Amino acid sequence: MTELKRRAFLKQLAAYTGGVVVAPIAVSCGKSIPSVPTAGSLKADAMAGAEQAVMPEVPLVRPADWDPIAFNKKRGILGAIPASYHADINGLDGEKKHLGKHLPYVPGVDAALVPEGFVPLMWGDPSLGYAKHPNAPKGDPTYPKGHFYDWIQLRKATAEEAEETDSIFGNWPIPEADDNGQLTVFGDGEITADSGKNTVYLVGKPADVVSGDVVRIHGHCLYHGEYVDFITI
Repeated sequence: MTELKRRAFLKQLAAYTGGVVVAPIAVSCGKSIPSVPTAGSLKADAMAGAEQAVMPEVPLVRPADWDPIAFNKKRGILGAIPASYHADINGLDGEKKHLGKHLPYVPGVDAALVPEGFVPLMWGDPSLGYAKHPNAPKGDPTYPKGHFYDWIQLRKATAEEAEETDSIFGNWPIPEADDNGQLTVFGDGEITADSGKNTVYLVGKPADVVSGDVVRIHGHCLYHGEYVDFITI
């Protein structure tokens, strides 16, 4: 085949397949011709690359450019948040009503309500415009498994070796007998009022953590997955 005929053939092949055609390299007898990539094969390669995306590791220390909304959204899409909740976190109100709602903060509760060795936590800081996190017990019509944080880890934000506590909550508003986490209420009302949005989680404080330290909080909401943030206690 002459060079002109070969070029005409390649143009016709590209028009017919709608794909990308790369001219084969001239080879001597006995050697195979390299395969020609098509639009379909290129798409498959792209999909394979996307499948190799890795969930970000939970950092030990708060990064200088820390953005809890962006971090939890990215990690959530890659598996830390159930797929059923992705439309909500990606929606117009995703930051305030869904991602922010699951981020921890230390409320200004009466110190008498916090036992020695515990840190009070709530979820969805209204001062940042976030929706407050509601709670529901096991057997709730909307949330049969219950809607609350069932485990919360607290660790001093340091690259050095440090103690990490794991606080377990088996139910809400009354923890189960073998739970090591406790619950109380913010303010004077009942813990069950306003869909449980005034619930305070009492989480174990590591022995190496003191007031003013930055700590890492890593918790799991039964219906909406895992969330990570760094806060000062």
